[in-house]
Amino acid sequence: MQIFKELSIIFTIYLLGEGISILLPFDFPGSIIGMFILFTALSRQWLMLKDIRRVSDFLLKHMALFFIPAGVSVMSSFSLIEKELIPIVLTLLLSALFMLGFIALIVDLLVKRVKDA
Repeated sequence: MQIFKELSIIFTIYLLGEGISILLPFDFPGSIIGMFILFTALSRQWLMLKDIRRVSDFLLKHMALFFIPAGVSVMSSFSLIEKELIPIVLTLLLSALFMLGFIALIVDLLVKRVKDA
């Protein structure tokens, strides 16, 4: 019965995010809104981690399964991707380098902030 309760909590938060997404005047993924709601509920301690621990551990342990549909889509669309492979690879590399630099900058600023405090 505990697993059903945990699943109900997670799916309710997900559906709440989807509902908010439908009401917004612009497109925004409901799953992202749901994750934000879950994060807020956990950080404000409206929801305790122990209330969703078993189901969330299971989902995290089997997260790779959620990437199978995306991988199959990429494989089935490879003929379209192949034509633009070099720009796609360059974009991925440049964005990864940009994010690495950005994260390094943020970490550096946070470390300086902690040292000054």
